[in-house]
Amino acid sequence: MDKLKKIIKIIKKQNAFSLITKLLISFISVSLVEILFSKNNFNTSAFFNSISFLPHFLIIILLFLLLCLFSKNKLYKNWESYILICSCLSLFIVTNTMVQNFYYALVSSIIMGALVFYYNNKLKSFFIKKNITIIICTSLGILFVGFISSLTILYYLSYLAPSYDFGIFSQMFHYMNETLIPYTTVERSNLLSHFAVHFSPILYLFLPFYLIFSNPVTLLIMQAIVIALGLIPIYKLCKHYKYNDKIIIALSIIYILMPALIGGNFYYFHENKILAVLLLYLFYFIEKGNSKLTALFVLLVMLVKEDAAVYIGFIGLYLLFSKRKNINGWHLIIASVIYFSLVTTLMQIYGEGIMAYRYENFLFNGENNLISVIINIIKNPAYLFYQLLNVEKLNFLIYMFVPMALLPLAIKKPSGIILLLPLVLINLMTNYGYQYNIGFQYTYGSIAFLFYLAIINIKNLPKKLVKKLLICGVSSSLIFFSATHFPKTTIIKTYINNIEQTKIINEGLNLIPDNKSVKATTFFVANLWYVDELYDYDYTNKKTDYIVLDLRYNKEKYNLSSFKTNKYKEIYYFDDIIAIYKFKKSN
Repeated sequence: MDKLKKIIKIIKKQNAFSLITKLLISFISVSLVEILFSKNNFNTSAFFNSISFLPHFLIIILLFLLLCLFSKNKLYKNWESYILICSCLSLFIVTNTMVQNFYYALVSSIIMGALVFYYNNKLKSFFIKKNITIIICTSLGILFVGFISSLTILYYLSYLAPSYDFGIFSQMFHYMNETLIPYTTVERSNLLSHFAVHFSPILYLFLPFYLIFSNPVTLLIMQAIVIALGLIPIYKLCKHYKYNDKIIIALSIIYILMPALIGGNFYYFHENKILAVLLLYLFYFIEKGNSKLTALFVLLVMLVKEDAAVYIGFIGLYLLFSKRKNINGWHLIIASVIYFSLVTTLMQIYGEGIMAYRYENFLFNGENNLISVIINIIKNPAYLFYQLLNVEKLNFLIYMFVPMALLPLAIKKPSGIILLLPLVLINLMTNYGYQYNIGFQYTYGSIAFLFYLAIINIKNLPKKLVKKLLICGVSSSLIFFSATHFPKTTIIKTYINNIEQTKIINEGLNLIPDNKSVKATTFFVANLWYVDELYDYDYTNKKTDYIVLDLRYNKEKYNLSSFKTNKYKEIYYFDDIIAIYKFKKSN
Protein backbone atom coordinates (compact mmCIF):
# COMPACT_ATOMS: atom_id res chain seq x y z
CA MET A 1 0.00 0.00 0.00
CA ASP A 2 2.85 2.37 0.86
CA LYS A 3 4.53 1.64 -2.52
CA LEU A 4 1.28 2.40 -4.31
CA LYS A 5 0.99 5.73 -2.47
CA LYS A 6 4.58 6.52 -3.37
CA ILE A 7 3.89 5.83 -7.08
CA ILE A 8 0.74 7.98 -6.97
CA LYS A 9 2.74 10.77 -5.34
CA ILE A 10 5.38 10.56 -8.09
CA ILE A 11 2.70 10.63 -10.77
CA LYS A 12 1.06 13.72 -9.26
CA LYS A 13 4.36 15.60 -9.33
CA GLN A 14 4.72 15.13 -13.12
CA ASN A 15 3.11 17.42 -15.64
CA ALA A 16 0.40 16.25 -18.02
CA PHE A 17 2.72 16.43 -21.06
CA SER A 18 5.21 14.01 -19.50
CA LEU A 19 2.48 11.63 -18.36
CA ILE A 20 0.95 11.51 -21.84
CA THR A 21 4.41 10.84 -23.31
CA LYS A 22 4.98 7.94 -20.93
CA LEU A 23 1.55 6.53 -21.66
CA LEU A 24 2.20 6.72 -25.41
CA ILE A 25 5.59 5.02 -25.01
CA SER A 26 3.95 2.22 -23.02
CA PHE A 27 1.07 1.79 -25.44
CA ILE A 28 3.26 1.78 -28.55
CA SER A 29 6.01 -0.41 -27.07
CA VAL A 30 3.63 -3.13 -25.92
CA SER A 31 1.88 -3.10 -29.31
CA LEU A 32 5.24 -3.37 -31.05
CA VAL A 33 6.27 -6.39 -28.97
CA GLU A 34 2.91 -8.08 -29.61
CA ILE A 35 3.29 -7.58 -33.37
CA LEU A 36 6.90 -8.77 -33.44
CA PHE A 37 6.20 -12.00 -31.59
CA SER A 38 2.82 -12.82 -33.07
CA LYS A 39 2.54 -15.59 -35.66
CA ASN A 40 -0.19 -13.59 -37.39
CA ASN A 41 -0.03 -10.38 -39.40
CA PHE A 42 -1.15 -7.35 -37.40
CA ASN A 43 -3.97 -6.50 -39.85
CA THR A 44 -5.73 -9.87 -39.62
CA SER A 45 -8.56 -11.06 -37.39
CA ALA A 46 -6.32 -13.91 -36.21
CA PHE A 47 -3.96 -11.34 -34.66
CA PHE A 48 -6.78 -9.71 -32.66
CA ASN A 49 -8.11 -13.09 -31.54
CA SER A 50 -4.65 -14.07 -30.27
CA ILE A 51 -4.45 -11.14 -27.84
CA SER A 52 -6.22 -11.17 -24.47
CA PHE A 53 -7.27 -7.63 -23.65
CA LEU A 54 -6.81 -7.70 -19.87
CA PRO A 55 -3.15 -8.92 -19.81
CA HIS A 56 -2.38 -6.54 -22.69
CA PHE A 57 -3.90 -3.60 -20.82
CA LEU A 58 -2.22 -4.48 -17.52
CA ILE A 59 1.22 -4.70 -19.18
CA ILE A 60 0.72 -1.21 -20.63
CA ILE A 61 -0.18 0.14 -17.17
CA LEU A 62 2.75 -1.67 -15.55
CA LEU A 63 5.21 -0.23 -18.09
CA PHE A 64 3.68 3.21 -17.59
CA LEU A 65 4.21 2.98 -13.82
CA LEU A 66 7.81 1.83 -14.30
CA LEU A 67 8.50 4.82 -16.54
CA CYS A 68 7.02 7.09 -13.91
CA LEU A 69 9.45 5.64 -11.35
CA PHE A 70 12.33 6.24 -13.78
CA SER A 71 11.25 9.83 -14.41
CA LYS A 72 13.79 11.20 -11.90
CA ASN A 73 16.61 9.45 -13.74
CA LYS A 74 18.47 12.17 -15.66
CA LEU A 75 19.39 9.90 -18.58
CA TYR A 76 15.78 8.85 -19.11
CA LYS A 77 14.46 12.38 -18.60
CA ASN A 78 16.78 13.81 -21.27
CA TRP A 79 15.88 11.16 -23.84
CA GLU A 80 12.18 10.57 -23.13
CA SER A 81 10.99 12.34 -26.30
CA TYR A 82 13.52 10.43 -28.42
CA ILE A 83 12.29 7.16 -26.89
CA LEU A 84 8.73 8.00 -27.93
CA ILE A 85 9.73 8.96 -31.47
CA CYS A 86 11.96 5.89 -31.87
CA SER A 87 9.34 3.50 -30.51
CA CYS A 88 6.68 4.94 -32.83
CA LEU A 89 9.08 4.83 -35.77
CA SER A 90 9.96 1.21 -34.96
CA LEU A 91 6.26 0.31 -34.93
CA PHE A 92 5.74 1.88 -38.36
CA ILE A 93 8.88 0.28 -39.82
CA VAL A 94 7.80 -3.19 -38.68
CA THR A 95 4.19 -2.84 -39.82
CA ASN A 96 5.10 -1.27 -43.18
CA THR A 97 7.43 -4.17 -43.85
CA MET A 98 4.46 -6.47 -43.35
CA VAL A 99 1.77 -4.72 -45.41
CA GLN A 100 3.87 -2.87 -48.05
CA ASN A 101 1.09 -0.39 -48.75
CA PHE A 102 1.88 3.01 -50.24
CA TYR A 103 -0.93 4.86 -48.48
CA TYR A 104 -0.18 3.31 -45.10
CA ALA A 105 3.47 4.38 -45.53
CA LEU A 106 2.31 7.92 -46.32
CA VAL A 107 0.00 8.06 -43.28
CA SER A 108 2.82 6.65 -41.12
CA SER A 109 5.13 9.43 -42.35
CA ILE A 110 2.52 12.10 -41.63
CA ILE A 111 2.01 10.81 -38.07
CA MET A 112 5.76 10.75 -37.50
CA GLY A 113 5.98 14.30 -38.84
CA ALA A 114 3.30 15.46 -36.41
CA LEU A 115 5.15 13.81 -33.50
CA VAL A 116 8.47 15.36 -34.49
CA PHE A 117 7.02 18.86 -34.81
CA TYR A 118 5.13 18.55 -31.52
CA TYR A 119 8.05 17.16 -29.54
CA ASN A 120 10.85 19.10 -31.22
CA ASN A 121 11.43 21.48 -28.30
CA LYS A 122 11.86 18.50 -26.00
CA LEU A 123 14.51 16.83 -28.17
CA LYS A 124 17.91 17.14 -26.56
CA SER A 125 20.68 18.35 -28.85
CA PHE A 126 23.98 16.51 -29.10
CA PHE A 127 27.37 16.98 -30.74
CA ILE A 128 28.97 14.72 -33.35
CA LYS A 129 32.69 14.84 -34.15
CA LYS A 130 33.89 15.16 -37.74
CA ASN A 131 35.68 11.80 -37.68
CA ILE A 132 32.50 10.10 -36.45
CA THR A 133 30.57 11.70 -39.32
CA ILE A 134 33.05 10.36 -41.88
CA ILE A 135 32.85 6.88 -40.31
CA ILE A 136 29.02 6.98 -40.33
CA CYS A 137 28.80 8.17 -43.95
CA THR A 138 31.33 5.56 -45.06
CA SER A 139 29.40 2.87 -43.20
CA LEU A 140 26.17 4.00 -44.86
CA GLY A 141 27.81 3.68 -48.27
CA ILE A 142 29.11 0.19 -47.46
CA LEU A 143 25.67 -0.88 -46.19
CA PHE A 144 24.06 0.46 -49.37
CA VAL A 145 26.49 -1.41 -51.62
CA GLY A 146 26.13 -4.59 -49.58
CA PHE A 147 22.33 -4.48 -49.57
CA ILE A 148 21.91 -3.64 -53.26
CA SER A 149 24.64 -5.82 -54.75
CA SER A 150 23.92 -8.91 -52.64
CA LEU A 151 20.19 -8.91 -53.36
CA THR A 152 20.48 -8.15 -57.08
CA ILE A 153 23.13 -10.85 -57.43
CA LEU A 154 20.81 -13.35 -55.74
CA TYR A 155 18.01 -12.39 -58.13
CA TYR A 156 20.38 -12.96 -61.04
CA LEU A 157 21.69 -16.28 -59.70
CA SER A 158 18.09 -17.39 -59.09
CA TYR A 159 17.29 -16.76 -62.78
CA LEU A 160 14.97 -13.86 -62.01
CA ALA A 161 16.73 -11.07 -63.93
CA PRO A 162 14.86 -10.33 -67.20
CA SER A 163 16.38 -9.98 -70.64
CA TYR A 164 15.15 -6.38 -70.88
CA ASP A 165 17.35 -4.72 -69.88
CA PHE A 166 19.87 -6.84 -68.01
CA GLY A 167 20.17 -9.39 -70.80
CA ILE A 168 21.13 -6.55 -73.13
CA PHE A 169 23.94 -5.21 -70.94
CA SER A 170 25.19 -8.67 -69.94
CA GLN A 171 25.73 -9.66 -73.57
CA MET A 172 26.92 -6.17 -74.55
CA PHE A 173 29.78 -6.17 -72.03
CA HIS A 174 30.76 -9.63 -73.24
CA TYR A 175 31.09 -8.17 -76.75
CA MET A 176 32.98 -5.14 -75.40
CA ASN A 177 35.34 -7.53 -73.66
CA GLU A 178 35.93 -9.40 -76.91
CA THR A 179 35.77 -6.61 -79.53
CA LEU A 180 35.72 -3.28 -77.62
CA ILE A 181 32.46 -2.54 -79.47
CA PRO A 182 29.10 -2.56 -77.59
CA TYR A 183 27.42 -5.08 -79.86
CA THR A 184 24.26 -6.90 -78.81
CA THR A 185 21.76 -9.15 -80.55
CA VAL A 186 19.28 -9.10 -77.66
CA GLU A 187 18.30 -5.43 -77.84
CA ARG A 188 16.70 -5.39 -81.31
CA SER A 189 16.86 -9.08 -82.30
CA ASN A 190 19.76 -8.50 -84.67
CA LEU A 191 23.42 -7.64 -84.29
CA LEU A 192 23.88 -3.90 -83.74
CA SER A 193 25.77 -1.50 -81.53
CA HIS A 194 23.96 -0.42 -78.38
CA PHE A 195 25.01 3.11 -79.34
CA ALA A 196 22.56 2.93 -82.26
CA VAL A 197 19.81 2.90 -79.62
CA HIS A 198 21.42 4.91 -76.79
CA PHE A 199 24.69 6.78 -77.19
CA SER A 200 26.46 5.97 -73.90
CA PRO A 201 30.28 6.09 -74.19
CA ILE A 202 30.43 6.46 -70.39
CA LEU A 203 30.02 2.68 -70.21
CA TYR A 204 33.66 2.27 -71.24
CA LEU A 205 34.62 3.47 -67.75
CA PHE A 206 33.25 0.17 -66.43
CA LEU A 207 35.16 -1.90 -68.95
CA PRO A 208 38.58 -2.10 -67.17
CA PHE A 209 36.89 -3.66 -64.13
CA TYR A 210 34.84 -5.98 -66.32
CA LEU A 211 38.01 -7.13 -68.09
CA ILE A 212 39.32 -8.34 -64.73
CA PHE A 213 36.06 -9.96 -63.58
CA SER A 214 34.20 -10.87 -66.77
CA ASN A 215 30.76 -11.66 -65.42
CA PRO A 216 27.40 -9.82 -65.20
CA VAL A 217 27.73 -9.91 -61.41
CA THR A 218 30.56 -7.37 -61.78
CA LEU A 219 28.13 -4.90 -63.36
CA LEU A 220 25.73 -5.15 -60.42
CA ILE A 221 28.48 -4.55 -57.86
CA MET A 222 30.05 -1.66 -59.79
CA GLN A 223 26.70 0.04 -60.27
CA ALA A 224 25.92 -0.08 -56.53
CA ILE A 225 29.37 1.36 -55.76
CA VAL A 226 28.95 4.21 -58.25
CA ILE A 227 25.57 5.19 -56.79
CA ALA A 228 26.93 5.05 -53.23
CA LEU A 229 29.75 7.40 -54.27
CA GLY A 230 27.10 10.12 -54.46
CA LEU A 231 27.54 10.42 -50.69
CA ILE A 232 30.90 12.11 -51.28
CA PRO A 233 29.65 15.18 -53.19
CA ILE A 234 26.71 15.45 -50.75
CA TYR A 235 29.25 15.57 -47.92
CA LYS A 236 31.40 18.10 -49.79
CA LEU A 237 28.44 20.34 -50.67
CA CYS A 238 27.32 20.37 -47.04
CA LYS A 239 30.84 21.25 -45.91
CA HIS A 240 30.94 24.00 -48.55
CA TYR A 241 27.87 25.54 -46.93
CA LYS A 242 29.35 24.93 -43.45
CA TYR A 243 26.49 22.75 -42.29
CA ASN A 244 26.93 20.80 -39.08
CA ASP A 245 27.59 17.07 -39.02
CA LYS A 246 24.03 16.16 -38.02
CA ILE A 247 22.74 17.69 -41.26
CA ILE A 248 25.34 15.74 -43.25
CA ILE A 249 24.41 12.44 -41.60
CA ALA A 250 20.67 13.05 -42.02
CA LEU A 251 21.02 13.86 -45.73
CA SER A 252 23.28 10.82 -46.20
CA ILE A 253 20.69 8.54 -44.59
CA ILE A 254 17.95 10.03 -46.76
CA TYR A 255 20.11 9.53 -49.86
CA ILE A 256 20.84 5.83 -49.34
CA LEU A 257 17.23 5.08 -48.36
CA MET A 258 15.63 7.13 -51.15
CA PRO A 259 12.99 4.80 -52.68
CA ALA A 260 13.73 5.96 -56.23
CA LEU A 261 17.49 5.61 -55.76
CA ILE A 262 17.17 2.01 -54.56
CA GLY A 263 14.31 0.96 -56.82
CA GLY A 264 16.11 1.28 -60.14
CA ASN A 265 18.79 -1.15 -59.00
CA PHE A 266 16.21 -3.91 -59.06
CA TYR A 267 15.72 -3.23 -62.74
CA TYR A 268 19.40 -4.16 -62.79
CA PHE A 269 22.16 -2.43 -64.72
CA HIS A 270 21.59 0.78 -66.69
CA GLU A 271 23.71 3.75 -67.73
CA ASN A 272 21.20 6.31 -66.35
CA LYS A 273 22.16 5.41 -62.80
CA ILE A 274 25.58 7.01 -63.24
CA LEU A 275 23.84 10.40 -63.55
CA ALA A 276 23.28 10.90 -59.81
CA VAL A 277 26.94 10.91 -58.76
CA LEU A 278 28.16 12.81 -61.83
CA LEU A 279 25.57 15.59 -61.48
CA LEU A 280 26.16 15.93 -57.74
CA TYR A 281 29.89 16.31 -58.38
CA LEU A 282 29.12 18.81 -61.14
CA PHE A 283 27.06 20.92 -58.73
CA TYR A 284 29.90 20.80 -56.21
CA PHE A 285 32.54 21.99 -58.68
CA ILE A 286 30.19 24.75 -59.86
CA GLU A 287 29.82 25.87 -56.24
CA LYS A 288 33.61 25.88 -55.85
CA GLY A 289 34.03 27.80 -59.11
CA ASN A 290 36.40 25.16 -60.50
CA SER A 291 35.97 25.70 -64.25
CA LYS A 292 38.26 22.85 -65.36
CA LEU A 293 36.55 20.15 -63.29
CA THR A 294 33.17 21.65 -64.16
CA ALA A 295 33.99 21.23 -67.85
CA LEU A 296 35.14 17.65 -67.25
CA PHE A 297 31.95 16.66 -65.46
CA VAL A 298 29.78 18.45 -68.03
CA LEU A 299 31.38 16.18 -70.62
CA LEU A 300 31.01 13.06 -68.44
CA VAL A 301 27.31 13.76 -67.87
CA MET A 302 26.66 14.21 -71.58
CA LEU A 303 28.47 10.95 -72.33
CA VAL A 304 25.95 9.04 -70.21
CA LYS A 305 23.20 9.20 -72.82
CA GLU A 306 22.05 11.22 -75.78
CA ASP A 307 19.43 13.07 -73.73
CA ALA A 308 21.69 13.76 -70.71
CA ALA A 309 22.68 17.07 -72.30
CA VAL A 310 19.22 18.31 -71.25
CA TYR A 311 20.40 18.30 -67.61
CA ILE A 312 23.39 20.45 -68.55
CA GLY A 313 21.08 22.90 -70.34
CA PHE A 314 18.93 23.31 -67.23
CA ILE A 315 22.00 23.85 -65.04
CA GLY A 316 23.16 26.52 -67.48
CA LEU A 317 19.76 28.24 -67.28
CA TYR A 318 19.90 28.11 -63.49
CA LEU A 319 23.35 29.73 -63.47
CA LEU A 320 22.11 32.50 -65.75
CA PHE A 321 18.96 33.31 -63.78
CA SER A 322 20.68 32.99 -60.39
CA LYS A 323 23.37 35.37 -61.69
CA ARG A 324 26.24 33.12 -60.70
CA LYS A 325 29.54 34.66 -61.78
CA ASN A 326 31.96 31.82 -61.02
CA ILE A 327 30.75 29.65 -63.93
CA ASN A 328 29.27 31.03 -67.17
CA GLY A 329 25.81 29.53 -67.71
CA TRP A 330 25.91 30.35 -71.42
CA HIS A 331 28.85 27.99 -71.90
CA LEU A 332 26.83 25.10 -70.47
CA ILE A 333 23.74 25.93 -72.55
CA ILE A 334 25.72 26.19 -75.79
CA ALA A 335 27.63 22.97 -75.03
CA SER A 336 24.40 21.07 -74.31
CA VAL A 337 22.65 22.32 -77.47
CA ILE A 338 25.62 21.52 -79.72
CA TYR A 339 26.15 18.08 -78.19
CA PHE A 340 22.47 17.14 -78.22
CA SER A 341 21.99 18.30 -81.81
CA LEU A 342 25.12 16.53 -83.04
CA VAL A 343 24.47 13.21 -81.29
CA THR A 344 20.76 13.03 -82.14
CA THR A 345 21.49 13.87 -85.78
CA LEU A 346 24.11 11.13 -85.99
CA MET A 347 21.74 8.68 -84.33
CA GLN A 348 19.04 9.60 -86.81
CA ILE A 349 21.43 8.88 -89.70
CA TYR A 350 23.39 5.90 -88.41
CA GLY A 351 21.26 4.57 -85.58
CA GLU A 352 17.61 4.20 -84.74
CA GLY A 353 16.96 7.82 -83.86
CA ILE A 354 15.77 9.20 -80.54
CA MET A 355 12.70 7.89 -78.77
CA ALA A 356 10.31 10.79 -79.34
CA TYR A 357 7.39 8.39 -79.02
CA ARG A 358 7.76 8.59 -75.26
CA TYR A 359 6.17 12.02 -75.57
CA GLU A 360 3.43 10.85 -77.92
CA ASN A 361 0.88 12.61 -75.71
CA PHE A 362 2.29 15.83 -77.20
CA LEU A 363 2.50 14.52 -80.78
CA PHE A 364 -0.42 14.74 -83.19
CA ASN A 365 -1.12 14.04 -86.87
CA GLY A 366 1.86 11.77 -87.40
CA GLU A 367 4.44 14.05 -85.78
CA ASN A 368 7.53 12.21 -84.53
CA ASN A 369 10.15 14.64 -83.25
CA LEU A 370 10.93 16.72 -80.18
CA ILE A 371 10.58 20.00 -82.09
CA SER A 372 6.90 19.18 -82.56
CA VAL A 373 6.61 18.57 -78.81
CA ILE A 374 8.01 22.04 -78.06
CA ILE A 375 5.75 23.68 -80.68
CA ASN A 376 2.65 21.99 -79.29
CA ILE A 377 3.51 23.09 -75.74
CA ILE A 378 3.79 26.69 -76.96
CA LYS A 379 0.48 26.30 -78.77
CA ASN A 380 -1.35 24.99 -75.73
CA PRO A 381 0.36 25.43 -72.32
CA ALA A 382 -2.88 24.47 -70.52
CA TYR A 383 -2.55 21.00 -72.08
CA LEU A 384 0.94 20.77 -70.56
CA PHE A 385 -0.43 21.35 -67.05
CA TYR A 386 -3.21 18.85 -67.77
CA GLN A 387 -0.62 16.17 -68.61
CA LEU A 388 1.57 16.70 -65.55
CA LEU A 389 -0.49 14.82 -63.00
CA ASN A 390 -2.49 11.66 -62.62
CA VAL A 391 -2.74 9.24 -59.69
CA GLU A 392 0.47 7.40 -60.63
CA LYS A 393 2.42 10.64 -61.11
CA LEU A 394 1.12 12.03 -57.82
CA ASN A 395 2.27 8.86 -56.05
CA PHE A 396 5.62 9.22 -57.79
CA LEU A 397 5.98 12.79 -56.50
CA ILE A 398 5.21 11.63 -52.97
CA TYR A 399 7.96 9.01 -53.26
CA MET A 400 10.35 11.72 -54.46
CA PHE A 401 9.55 14.53 -52.03
CA VAL A 402 8.20 13.08 -48.76
CA PRO A 403 11.40 11.14 -47.89
CA MET A 404 13.23 14.44 -48.42
CA ALA A 405 10.81 16.22 -46.04
CA LEU A 406 9.78 18.54 -48.92
CA LEU A 407 13.14 20.36 -48.62
CA PRO A 408 13.58 20.72 -52.42
CA LEU A 409 10.36 22.76 -52.47
CA ALA A 410 11.55 25.29 -49.85
CA ILE A 411 12.77 27.56 -52.65
CA LYS A 412 13.51 31.17 -51.74
CA LYS A 413 14.80 32.53 -55.07
CA PRO A 414 12.71 32.03 -58.25
CA SER A 415 15.80 30.75 -60.08
CA GLY A 416 15.62 27.60 -57.94
CA ILE A 417 12.41 26.61 -59.74
CA ILE A 418 14.55 25.89 -62.82
CA LEU A 419 16.15 23.00 -60.91
CA LEU A 420 12.72 21.34 -60.68
CA LEU A 421 12.22 21.43 -64.45
CA PRO A 422 14.21 18.22 -65.22
CA LEU A 423 11.74 16.35 -63.01
CA VAL A 424 8.88 17.94 -64.96
CA LEU A 425 10.38 17.22 -68.38
CA ILE A 426 11.84 13.76 -67.85
CA ASN A 427 9.38 12.26 -65.37
CA LEU A 428 6.04 14.10 -65.52
CA MET A 429 5.42 15.34 -69.07
CA THR A 430 5.53 11.88 -70.59
CA ASN A 431 2.85 9.19 -70.49
CA TYR A 432 5.57 6.53 -70.79
CA GLY A 433 4.86 4.91 -67.43
CA TYR A 434 8.39 3.75 -66.70
CA GLN A 435 9.64 7.36 -66.50
CA TYR A 436 7.50 8.14 -63.45
CA ASN A 437 8.01 4.80 -61.74
CA ILE A 438 10.56 4.53 -58.90
CA GLY A 439 11.40 0.98 -59.98
CA PHE A 440 13.18 2.09 -63.16
CA GLN A 441 16.21 4.08 -64.23
CA TYR A 442 14.69 7.43 -65.17
CA THR A 443 14.86 9.07 -61.72
CA TYR A 444 18.60 9.39 -61.13
CA GLY A 445 19.17 12.73 -62.83
CA SER A 446 16.14 14.23 -61.09
CA ILE A 447 17.32 12.90 -57.72
CA ALA A 448 20.63 14.77 -58.08
CA PHE A 449 18.79 18.02 -58.80
CA LEU A 450 16.49 17.50 -55.80
CA PHE A 451 19.37 16.85 -53.41
CA TYR A 452 21.23 19.91 -54.63
CA LEU A 453 18.04 21.95 -54.18
CA ALA A 454 17.59 20.57 -50.67
CA ILE A 455 21.17 21.49 -49.76
CA ILE A 456 20.99 25.05 -51.04
CA ASN A 457 17.52 25.56 -49.53
CA ILE A 458 18.65 24.57 -46.03
CA LYS A 459 20.77 27.71 -45.71
CA ASN A 460 17.63 29.86 -46.05
CA LEU A 461 15.62 28.06 -43.35
CA PRO A 462 15.64 28.56 -39.55
CA LYS A 463 17.87 26.03 -37.78
CA LYS A 464 15.02 24.69 -35.64
CA LEU A 465 12.88 24.08 -38.72
CA VAL A 466 15.77 22.34 -40.50
CA LYS A 467 16.17 20.05 -37.49
CA LYS A 468 12.47 19.14 -37.57
CA LEU A 469 12.42 18.59 -41.32
CA LEU A 470 15.52 16.40 -41.36
CA ILE A 471 14.21 14.17 -38.56
CA CYS A 472 10.96 13.90 -40.55
CA GLY A 473 12.96 13.07 -43.67
CA VAL A 474 14.98 10.34 -41.99
CA SER A 475 11.80 8.88 -40.46
CA SER A 476 9.93 8.95 -43.78
CA SER A 477 12.90 7.44 -45.60
CA LEU A 478 13.02 4.54 -43.16
CA ILE A 479 9.26 4.02 -43.43
CA PHE A 480 9.16 4.09 -47.23
CA PHE A 481 12.23 1.87 -47.40
CA SER A 482 10.54 -0.68 -45.15
CA ALA A 483 7.39 -0.56 -47.30
CA THR A 484 9.05 -0.75 -50.70
CA HIS A 485 12.50 -2.33 -50.69
CA PHE A 486 13.29 -4.14 -47.45
CA PRO A 487 10.77 -6.89 -48.36
CA LYS A 488 13.06 -7.74 -51.28
CA THR A 489 15.28 -9.51 -48.75
CA THR A 490 12.91 -12.47 -49.18
CA ILE A 491 15.07 -13.35 -52.21
CA ILE A 492 17.58 -14.77 -49.69
CA LYS A 493 15.04 -17.37 -48.60
CA THR A 494 13.94 -17.93 -52.21
CA TYR A 495 17.51 -18.56 -53.31
CA ILE A 496 18.19 -21.01 -50.46
CA ASN A 497 14.91 -22.88 -51.01
CA ASN A 498 15.55 -23.21 -54.75
CA ILE A 499 19.20 -24.25 -54.76
CA GLU A 500 18.41 -27.64 -56.29
CA GLN A 501 16.29 -25.99 -58.96
CA THR A 502 19.12 -23.60 -59.73
CA LYS A 503 21.56 -26.51 -60.09
CA ILE A 504 19.21 -28.14 -62.61
CA ILE A 505 19.02 -24.95 -64.68
CA ASN A 506 22.81 -24.48 -64.48
CA GLU A 507 23.33 -28.02 -65.73
CA GLY A 508 21.04 -27.41 -68.69
CA LEU A 509 22.52 -24.06 -69.72
CA ASN A 510 26.03 -25.51 -69.56
CA LEU A 511 25.08 -27.70 -72.55
CA ILE A 512 24.76 -24.64 -74.79
CA PRO A 513 27.90 -23.60 -76.73
CA ASP A 514 28.77 -19.93 -77.17
CA ASN A 515 29.16 -20.14 -80.97
CA LYS A 516 25.59 -21.24 -81.78
CA SER A 517 22.43 -19.16 -82.13
CA VAL A 518 20.08 -19.31 -79.16
CA LYS A 519 16.71 -17.91 -78.26
CA ALA A 520 15.65 -18.14 -74.64
CA THR A 521 12.80 -16.97 -72.49
CA THR A 522 13.32 -13.76 -70.54
CA PHE A 523 14.77 -15.04 -67.24
CA PHE A 524 17.43 -17.16 -68.94
CA VAL A 525 18.79 -14.56 -71.39
CA ALA A 526 21.02 -12.62 -68.97
CA ASN A 527 22.62 -15.87 -67.76
CA LEU A 528 23.49 -16.80 -71.37
CA TRP A 529 25.53 -13.60 -71.76
CA TYR A 530 28.48 -15.49 -73.31
CA VAL A 531 26.45 -16.53 -76.39
CA ASP A 532 27.30 -14.38 -79.41
CA GLU A 533 23.94 -14.75 -81.17
CA LEU A 534 21.31 -14.56 -78.46
CA TYR A 535 17.64 -13.55 -78.64
CA ASP A 536 14.66 -13.18 -76.35
CA TYR A 537 12.21 -15.96 -77.29
CA ASP A 538 9.20 -13.63 -77.19
CA TYR A 539 10.73 -10.97 -79.44
CA THR A 540 11.99 -12.92 -82.44
CA ASN A 541 10.71 -15.38 -85.03
CA LYS A 542 14.20 -16.39 -86.10
CA LYS A 543 15.04 -20.06 -86.29
CA THR A 544 17.99 -20.73 -84.01
CA ASP A 545 20.26 -23.65 -83.22
CA TYR A 546 18.94 -23.86 -79.67
CA ILE A 547 15.71 -22.96 -77.89
CA VAL A 548 15.68 -22.61 -74.09
CA LEU A 549 12.33 -22.45 -72.30
CA ASP A 550 11.60 -21.50 -68.71
CA LEU A 551 8.82 -23.80 -67.46
CA ARG A 552 8.68 -22.48 -63.90
CA TYR A 553 5.84 -20.00 -64.32
CA ASN A 554 3.77 -20.58 -67.44
CA LYS A 555 4.40 -24.02 -68.88
CA GLU A 556 1.03 -23.98 -70.68
CA LYS A 557 2.24 -21.05 -72.79
CA TYR A 558 4.42 -23.37 -74.85
CA ASN A 559 3.28 -26.22 -77.07
CA LEU A 560 6.25 -28.44 -76.30
CA SER A 561 5.25 -31.16 -78.74
CA SER A 562 5.40 -28.68 -81.64
CA PHE A 563 9.18 -28.33 -81.32
CA LYS A 564 9.69 -31.99 -82.16
CA THR A 565 7.67 -31.59 -85.37
CA ASN A 566 9.71 -28.55 -86.37
CA LYS A 567 13.06 -30.36 -86.70
CA TYR A 568 14.07 -29.85 -83.07
CA LYS A 569 15.07 -32.56 -80.66
CA GLU A 570 14.88 -32.39 -76.92
CA ILE A 571 18.35 -32.46 -75.31
CA TYR A 572 17.47 -31.46 -71.77
CA TYR A 573 14.20 -31.45 -69.88
CA PHE A 574 13.12 -31.16 -66.29
CA ASP A 575 9.42 -30.93 -65.64
CA ASP A 576 8.18 -27.49 -64.51
CA ILE A 577 11.72 -26.07 -64.63
CA ILE A 578 13.47 -26.06 -68.01
CA ALA A 579 13.34 -27.46 -71.53
CA ILE A 580 16.14 -27.19 -74.11
CA TYR A 581 15.74 -28.07 -77.78
CA LYS A 582 18.41 -28.38 -80.45
CA PHE A 583 17.87 -28.00 -84.19
CA LYS A 584 18.48 -31.41 -85.73
CA LYS A 585 20.64 -30.10 -88.57
CA SER A 586 22.84 -28.22 -86.13
CA ASN A 587 26.30 -29.62 -85.50
